[in-house]
Amino acid sequence: MSLTDGFLLSASNPIASRDQWQAEEIALRVLHLPAYQAARRKAGFLWRQGYGEHASAEALETFEAAMDEYAFNYLLKAVASDGDYPRLVRDFMPPHTWFGRDVPGARMGGDNPDNCYRVAGVTHGKRYEVRGKVVGRPATSVTFTLVANYGTSVTIQTLDFADLKCAADGSFTIPIDGEDAQGRANHLRTAPACKFLFVRDSMNDWASETPLALSIRNLTPPTAAPLTDQQIVERAAHRMNEDVPLYYWFTRLFSAKPVNTLAISAPSGALGGLVTQAGAQGRLQLADDEAAVVTVDPAGAAYAGLVAHDWWFRTLEYWNHTSSLTSHASTPDPDGRYTYVISIRDPGVHNWIDTCGRHESLLLYRWQGLPRDQVRQGPQVDPVRIVKLRDLTQVLPKHTVMVDRQERERQVAAREAAFRRRLIERG
Repeated sequence: MSLTDGFLLSASNPIASRDQWQAEEIALRVLHLPAYQAARRKAGFLWRQGYGEHASAEALETFEAAMDEYAFNYLLKAVASDGDYPRLVRDFMPPHTWFGRDVPGARMGGDNPDNCYRVAGVTHGKRYEVRGKVVGRPATSVTFTLVANYGTSVTIQTLDFADLKCAADGSFTIPIDGEDAQGRANHLRTAPACKFLFVRDSMNDWASETPLALSIRNLTPPTAAPLTDQQIVERAAHRMNEDVPLYYWFTRLFSAKPVNTLAISAPSGALGGLVTQAGAQGRLQLADDEAAVVTVDPAGAAYAGLVAHDWWFRTLEYWNHTSSLTSHASTPDPDGRYTYVISIRDPGVHNWIDTCGRHESLLLYRWQGLPRDQVRQGPQVDPVRIVKLRDLTQVLPKHTVMVDRQERERQVAAREAAFRRRLIERG
């Protein structure tokens, strides 16, 4: 797994790999096949029927684009799903261009702007080896999870990078099979329903943290030829329609909440999230001249962040808007908590969650890597306060950091530059 053997295509961006290049080539090749397009139309029909009249005109403006991304997410998973010939494939990205290709977006299900998501097909009864290495500064939180469904919501086992045993040079190996660990370090055990290895690199600081360099290989002789284009499309078609009820349910966990609320939910593992995290779910409906003020306690979490999504639970334009902020990108209150202002218009506050022109948005706050010894009262969210923008300073904490237009432009420019690190092709 190096530049010299041709697997890594970039010395600074481990996602630019032969696996990713080949997977996207296949996905783009089959994207316009009639069977895939028919499945995409059916998925959209099912989603639309599920919502009935409970979707506003504003929400429907982005419906078709959201369904395109939902479908492409499943196409990438289908490409990655071959357990005989596994490859780690990045998914859940917004539309982007690299290596001369226009790659469609694949955001869905409350995707996290701070995460690099990768999936690789894993079949119970086979033996795999994941080889990895730290490149520069690793993400604040990295997890390796075996999942039993294409929706990546049924967890079999999770291994945290913080618990991995690594060599002095930052390299490590993760054995994956259906047996007991028997003393092997970093082991993951499959189960009969196993579908994927699901990797999340959660980057608190976009500008300096880098996903791990990873490769996977099957140590068991293949039992079939590689999946054909037709088989890939059939898998994508079946799974994207099979999972409509699942992801409709996930979305309704937020869109069915009382308006203008944000509250801590059941443990994340029970809802398909990481078993080591907590989360708060919310829904906002704001007028042009209104703002929602949200104060949260990061509770000593290694990683924490607030994200706004559209009505279909797809992230907003986070690469060039502050529609999400990690604790690293936020300024704290004097008491160590964080106060955010969520609004359509720029309120002049550093911790602004930009709804990108949407009056309706779905909110998700995540805590990952919570300490064993509770900090203060642990994860906490104050009740949401809705105020007129003109009255905002009356409710903000003292010493709230304000910004002018030039400072906002610099904040967004730095954000764009940090995001572009994910699309480095060479060098």
